[in-house]
Amino acid sequence: MAKRKKPKKQKPHTASLLSQEQQTKLTTLLKDVKNLSNANVTEQIASPELAQAFVERLPTQDPEAIPALLAVKEAFPQKNVQKAIKKTIFKFKQKGISLPDLEPEKGPPIVGRRLDVADPSAFLGPIDGTGSRGVLLILPQIPKGVEVGMGAVSDELGFIQFFVGTYSKKQLQEVKKIFFSSFDRAVETPISHAATLLERAYSKSKEGLNELSRGYLQLRPWILENVSLLEQSAIYDFIPTDSISEPSLTTSQIEKLFSHELMKTWIIDPDKLKPLMEDIQRVKESRILVSDAQKTDQINEAKRKTISEVYSEGKRLLMKGRLEEMAYFFFKLEEEEMAGLSLAAARSLDERDSPLFVNPFLEAMVERSLSFHMQAARETQESGGGAADSPSKIIIP
Repeated sequence: MAKRKKPKKQKPHTASLLSQEQQTKLTTLLKDVKNLSNANVTEQIASPELAQAFVERLPTQDPEAIPALLAVKEAFPQKNVQKAIKKTIFKFKQKGISLPDLEPEKGPPIVGRRLDVADPSAFLGPIDGTGSRGVLLILPQIPKGVEVGMGAVSDELGFIQFFVGTYSKKQLQEVKKIFFSSFDRAVETPISHAATLLERAYSKSKEGLNELSRGYLQLRPWILENVSLLEQSAIYDFIPTDSISEPSLTTSQIEKLFSHELMKTWIIDPDKLKPLMEDIQRVKESRILVSDAQKTDQINEAKRKTISEVYSEGKRLLMKGRLEEMAYFFFKLEEEEMAGLSLAAARSLDERDSPLFVNPFLEAMVERSLSFHMQAARETQESGGGAADSPSKIIIP
């Protein structure tokens, strides 16, 4: 009579062997896997046991977990962790997600070898009035061809769209032609500059990347591994802060800055100015007997209130960043006077407003936007129709 085989004892799940504190930490890590990177992985994951449990519980249907998996792979060489990583890679593959950068049997990652052939390059378009701009990354590959990342990002909303594709050198010329026709007078910039803007956009995309932007996840592991991000705006590599005199902007200088073709889209959204336009209309149509000077005072007070509401501290920082980036852009175009004006406007935003002082650049932004929207409203009223929307400048091949 054949002996019955004893049932194999199932090993307990790694997570069940963790302490209560470690399990709480694991839950926290899994809730926001995209914030784990090479820079903070050892700080966030204190032991190989926690690393193994984290890898085993990663959501393998979500490409945003890939950078976290790469960070753990680099930080924990222990056998149990590496074995868990291999199993998780297999699960990703079953979901149709390829992970060449995480497969040790294939040697060093392909993107990591590109720098042995040629340095990567990057190009940026100018910033428009919404804080959006075009970004183009070109990463040479072995044995031939290039990997291209191209799209548009916003300093306020994060990724608008971003795609990644592999092309021959001949096809690359067509891709570049599309980019340069979509974004006026784009300039070349160091890869660290473009990568910094992409990572900032990634951090702004709190709800994750949409279908039009998921391509960035293919490039992000290479960027985190190979690129040092900037700590301040790129303009200060050319114009050190200690060489800049105290900001002093005249009305004529601000008008000159706004008159540049690349600044024509710098207009405040009409919805943000709607209350102000209604207040101005109300004051002008008021039947209360007040002098013109009093009406002017009321309108000016309404404008000051709007400036403080539209440009909160966070929005002022965004505007300062946009102006610094435009200063860099003008500098690259060899328009040094415009670069100086843009940088002076950026520096002026460090000054705090008071009842006796309103930032002249922000004041000009409101006046300029008011004039634009009121003129547009008059033209719409006269024509009896709606103004046509401007065509998007974002073109994807």
